[in-house]
Amino acid sequence: MQFSKENLEIAAIKGSRNVAEAFSKLAKTSIKVETSKVETVSFDVAISRIKPPGDHAVVVHSNVLFGAKGAAILMLSREDSLVLVDLLHNQEIGTTGILKDLDRSALKETLNILSNSFVTALSDVTNVELGLGVPGMITAGRLEEIIGAMRTGNKVKNDDNESLIFETSFSAFKQKIDASLYLLFSEGIVDYIKE
Repeated sequence: MQFSKENLEIAAIKGSRNVAEAFSKLAKTSIKVETSKVETVSFDVAISRIKPPGDHAVVVHSNVLFGAKGAAILMLSREDSLVLVDLLHNQEIGTTGILKDLDRSALKETLNILSNSFVTALSDVTNVELGLGVPGMITAGRLEEIIGAMRTGNKVKNDDNESLIFETSFSAFKQKIDASLYLLFSEGIVDYIKE
């Protein structure tokens, strides 16, 4: 897939607006969402940049089900994920110390909202219908194993498809949360994440 810079910028603006609207409703407060950077890079460059922010980073993934083959990967630091969970549960910041099942569900829903907002905006401006599957969570260590396997394996067909990186931040109550969303378009990546 090939994406123009103009289409990506439009998708980033529309996607950010949709994410802000959805999260503001969930958190019952105004949340500002900015995409500070959106870029297209080769698949090889994308996987070389995927580095979880810390050993206890939160990594949520979802497979692209139609329109292309690939995956969406959202990464947050542990600290940012705890703040985001507090915002989504309408709790005082600092309340959550350990992620429970309900908290993990909230983070999976975060990927769902974030990635689908950007994918829908991208679909709108490119006329390429894309759809994502149900999100799941993996550890930062497991993501590093997957990236290592992709670098040395031969399952991934790198047929000049571009990968997209959306660097996004959320702001509410003087709190800033940084998130990285990677949309990786490649035939074999789905097999690695399933393993």
